[in-house]
Amino acid sequence: MAAPGNFDVATQRQASVLIVAPRGEIDLATIGLAREAVERELQPGEDLVVDFRGVGFLDTSGLRWALELRERAAREAFELRLVRGPRAVQRAFEVAGLESRLPFVDDLPAATGE
Repeated sequence: MAAPGNFDVATQRQASVLIVAPRGEIDLATIGLAREAVERELQPGEDLVVDFRGVGFLDTSGLRWALELRERAAREAFELRLVRGPRAVQRAFEVAGLESRLPFVDDLPAATGE
């Protein structure tokens, strides 16, 4: 999915896992595109991986989205894993007190079970 500016969201599947990989800045202007990618692509019975490695900046919109995904995963009984992003992105999760409350993994193979 292409967006104006330097933001896009790539999606791919590995077995029964949807991988959503935003690239660029996740903020109020772009969060809708990230949400739409999940809404459009996630199928019943699939697990979800959000790969934050390509994100250079994340504001409270991105933090809220991660919490929404965690709540949806619990409600709909799928597994959610978040691949840690660059230091600045992870710092936002840490400062907000969310690093330990969200299902972070260090890399994509750990996220997809490879």
